Amino acid sequence: VPSFLIMKLWPQTRHLANLISFTRIIGVVCIFWITPYSQNFWQLIALHIYIVVCFTDFLDGWVARKLGIVSDIGKILDPLADKILVLVFLPLLEMQAITSFPVFIILAREFAIMGLRVASAKSGTIIGASLSGKIKTAITLPVCGILLGRVTVLEVPDLPFFLKPLNELVKWVHIWPTWVFNALIWTMVAVTLWSFFDYFGSFIWQYFTRQAGGDEEKAKFNIRAIIPNTVSFLNMSFGFLAVGLALVGHIHVANFLLLLGMLFDIIDGFLARKLNVQSKWGEKIDSLADMVSFGIAPGFVLFTVIYLQSGLLISGIGFGLLFSGSVIYRLKRFNKSGHSSHFEGLPAPIGAAIVLLSSVSTLITSPYLLMGIFTFTSVLMVSKIRYVHISYAAKTKLRFIRIPSFILYNLSLINLIGFKDQPHLYSYEGLLFFISLYLITPLFKLEDVS
Repeated sequence: VPSFLIMKLWPQTRHLANLISFTRIIGVVCIFWITPYSQNFWQLIALHIYIVVCFTDFLDGWVARKLGIVSDIGKILDPLADKILVLVFLPLLEMQAITSFPVFIILAREFAIMGLRVASAKSGTIIGASLSGKIKTAITLPVCGILLGRVTVLEVPDLPFFLKPLNELVKWVHIWPTWVFNALIWTMVAVTLWSFFDYFGSFIWQYFTRQAGGDEEKAKFNIRAIIPNTVSFLNMSFGFLAVGLALVGHIHVANFLLLLGMLFDIIDGFLARKLNVQSKWGEKIDSLADMVSFGIAPGFVLFTVIYLQSGLLISGIGFGLLFSGSVIYRLKRFNKSGHSSHFEGLPAPIGAAIVLLSSVSTLITSPYLLMGIFTFTSVLMVSKIRYVHISYAAKTKLRFIRIPSFILYNLSLINLIGFKDQPHLYSYEGLLFFISLYLITPLFKLEDVS
């Protein structure tokens, strides 16, 4: 029957799709009212309601397109009903059919996508439904229904005849092994994450294309620039987190984050060069990250170590400020001079690595020896001694230390995060020794690094 004839015979048909969407909301309310259930009668009632609710998720859109009655109210009501439908995971969590972390991922994705849609709509761009979103829905809805049937309940012997077929299906679900449910849940989580990144990627592309005035090449450049800048931001975040950990005495965890930040400092520059997205803005973020992770945060670590070992509060503050100030001065001088084959003064990451490894070394126990190392390192950073660029160091006579340094670096990270069964192997001291060999590079001739 043509849609215009249906509309003429029954004018209220123009509200049919919206009524179906509203029915989905009512159905979810009924499921919340029934749950948590303790008898299979109410479990089967909830499952029947849920099946009808899932069917309406397909039906309302089909009716709206078939009859040509897409409306502004429907554009709001349909996604609202979908978001409310996802809340069915909350009673599943209450009935212990699923753990909290998968539920968090699923609900966080829904709220995040809703935020992206609102932000995109304000700028005049609509993020349409993607294939990943449809696949996510096609997997999530059946898995949620299976989990509703997974709940163990008391058996009611005399069930109404219309509930018996579904009851047999529920009994079959109950004999499934646990790994099947876990596989379904984590498959659902994986598809949920894929769907989020798909939507997020579309949002980022549309946003940067709009900012670039429709210039797709410029938009691609700006998007690529996000990658190394994000790595630099993570490095800076590690530094801020390390400050808090140091102040509460978690020196090893703070050092773990700062040593990991040194790896990120290498990665961000490498990515910027490979992606050809080097910019003044990226350099500023990288410099700020270096200041926090290699200057300010190690200063707090030094203060805490000296205070805990000797009880000298003023000395701890003084040496912490001395090191942080030396790094800040060193970085400002570097920003003015720019990149070259040599550094003027000891590079801040090397100085930070020396003092951090010294602070956790089992062989360096005297606070006065530590103070001497900290002072010596600070002096080298503010000095005008020419140190070969770290990327060129691999071409010097020290090239043999690359592999053992890499191994000791990873062992140090493992020890710092507290794997008690891991043998110590003096990884801190070994790594400190190889890094300290960098201090002799000013003795090398220029042709040694060419």
